[in-house]
Amino acid sequence: MKSFYYIYLFLSICGSGCLVWLNGTTHPLAIVWLFVLYFVLLYLLLFLLHILVFGIAGMTIPKGEPPKDIHSFYRWYGFASSLLFMKTLHIHVHMHGLERMPEKGTPFLMVSNHRSIFDPVVQLIYFEPWDLAFISKQENLKIPFVGRYIDAIGSLPLDRENAKNAVKSIKKAAENIRNGYANYGIYPEGWENKTHDPLLPFRNGAFKIAKDAKCAIVPVAVRNSDKIFRRALLFRRIHIHVDVLETIPADIVTEENTSRLSERAFKILGDFLTEHPADVYLSAKG
Repeated sequence: MKSFYYIYLFLSICGSGCLVWLNGTTHPLAIVWLFVLYFVLLYLLLFLLHILVFGIAGMTIPKGEPPKDIHSFYRWYGFASSLLFMKTLHIHVHMHGLERMPEKGTPFLMVSNHRSIFDPVVQLIYFEPWDLAFISKQENLKIPFVGRYIDAIGSLPLDRENAKNAVKSIKKAAENIRNGYANYGIYPEGWENKTHDPLLPFRNGAFKIAKDAKCAIVPVAVRNSDKIFRRALLFRRIHIHVDVLETIPADIVTEENTSRLSERAFKILGDFLTEHPADVYLSAKG
């Protein structure tokens, strides 16, 4: 999925070299400045063209029709485009605890804290080998172009204003997990946490998915994603850390009620985030 980023870098470097050569400049300082200028302009041009193609391709996605198989062209292209966007903004993601993930083929529900609109983007890309999709608030599916990609990668809408529709999405997610269509991620807080508290209260209903699917629950912590647009310089490098904390086995999920499961996951995530607070200067090893 990294091909777009490196292809565009390669094309920008080659194009810049050719333009400097055609310019005929011989002064060393002028050569450097021209090369940097051409490189930035060429890369931005390629990036903007990619966004244009991304939007046009999004218009071809059937609206409101999740794919029969999540391994589709749109899923690949959407992830590759998102990764290009993240690389261009110097967003570096560091994964920790992947050895705690269930074996591939084992169904699970991922529950996570929610600090930024980037959280599902990061998790979808880096947990792609586990066929992850998300329960997304219904408003996200109405975003021009992007909403259709959210549909096309197998995500399900959650209507927070209509309890009947919300129950339908929960049951559909459980069914999809059971039949191996996808594993799902959800944010039990319900909203982005914009407070200084590690977590907002969990909504127990999120855990009905795991109960109905009789699958494992994987608590995952995301740190620093809320700082992406708070940087003094937009292109300054930032480190996002994603920690797989543990896997709550399916047999425990079937034994405990949703309230107990919610409390258990809340404690796992809350304790970790309290002991390992996010900071914009987190190192790659943080």
